[in-house]
Amino acid sequence: SSWPKNRVARSLRSQDMAATRGQFCACWALWILVGLDQISHAATKSYCPLPWNANASLPHGIDLDANCPYGTRLEYFDVTVPTKLDAISRICIFWGIVPFAVIAFAVVDSIVRAVQLRGFGTRELAFLAFVLFMVAVNELVTKKLAKEARPPHSCNHTCGFPSGHSVMSIGFFTLMFLDAAYRVMPRVPLDFPSAKSHVQAMKGRAKTLFGYTLWEWLIGDFRAFVSVVPLTSAHTLNQLDFCSFACAWGILLLPVPFSRVILNDHTPSQVMVGSAVGLLQAALYFMVIRHTILPRMNHFLGKRIGCVLVHNFALPVYEVVSRCYVLLAREQDKDLSGEARLRTMQKLKECHTQLGWYIQQSEMQLTSCKSWFAFDEDHVLIRCERDKLRKLQADVAEHLTHRQHVCVVSSESGCSDCDETWSS
Repeated sequence: SSWPKNRVARSLRSQDMAATRGQFCACWALWILVGLDQISHAATKSYCPLPWNANASLPHGIDLDANCPYGTRLEYFDVTVPTKLDAISRICIFWGIVPFAVIAFAVVDSIVRAVQLRGFGTRELAFLAFVLFMVAVNELVTKKLAKEARPPHSCNHTCGFPSGHSVMSIGFFTLMFLDAAYRVMPRVPLDFPSAKSHVQAMKGRAKTLFGYTLWEWLIGDFRAFVSVVPLTSAHTLNQLDFCSFACAWGILLLPVPFSRVILNDHTPSQVMVGSAVGLLQAALYFMVIRHTILPRMNHFLGKRIGCVLVHNFALPVYEVVSRCYVLLAREQDKDLSGEARLRTMQKLKECHTQLGWYIQQSEMQLTSCKSWFAFDEDHVLIRCERDKLRKLQADVAEHLTHRQHVCVVSSESGCSDCDETWSS
């Protein structure tokens, strides 16, 4: 009779925990916004007077209440709106707002994903941490050390070296490009069964230009805008999605440095240095994530890290498949020591779990709303890829079972150590 009560109690506790996680994720996103605001507020202390607002008798030698004769300043964006607006100036103002819009969309996307995952995603955390790192270094360190004024026709009060807009836009694009290029795996038939399924699926289909149907031409470019963060939510991209993804973000981000010069908010040298700084910071950040964080954390896919984080920043599927085959080959090496063999078997168990996550993602691609944005050949190749992953997972499971049997029946292979490994 107490079983229904216990079940209700557990349900209420899980709901309370989910609500607590949601509140924590919202507070986390709010903390990020407050941090960016504090960084921006601290950066305003690095004033560099211009001819129209210079006043040596005032603090910092600048009159903050002076009216700019060349236009108005957009608050929080550091964008000068010229007195005489033309079409080019309007477009440049839009590009001047783009980096901040990307950050705002990233925060919103983080909150939405946190509600869906019931935890803060590591993919969203990685991008927001990069934003905080980049803005903090540029605004709190570099600009305070350089103390170089903006062009005379700018309506901003702060120093302009290097260009913060250029740092953010080129940094975002570089991080996006490196991460997306790292995940490219051409989705084409590479064996006879896949090719046979592809031919059967494409039989009798009406094609237009370059072998695509009208629907595929309409959705092909739209698939690049599914992610509002410059880090793709897909663990693997095909060549078409990579090109669309890179072009879409390139159109949004690459013109930003040029717009800063056209609006007289920065000199060409400030923009060039800012772009170089953003590129370098993004490259270093990607190297750290690529070589230290992602490989070590991939076995946590879909699981909680602590009480709040949920790992959703996956390695490309081909890297996990390659790792499985390398571990299988290494485990069969007769010269491998007992301790090294145990470590290899433990990593194989982790690979077996990771393959299950990738298989689940393939199933979701075939059954969820994402299938509406997939080409006909994508469905065929996704099924073939899923079947290959299932076969590899079965091979890994069979090898693990065989090795466990060998450890149990052989007294010379360190049975106690093997038992501890399997029990863990």
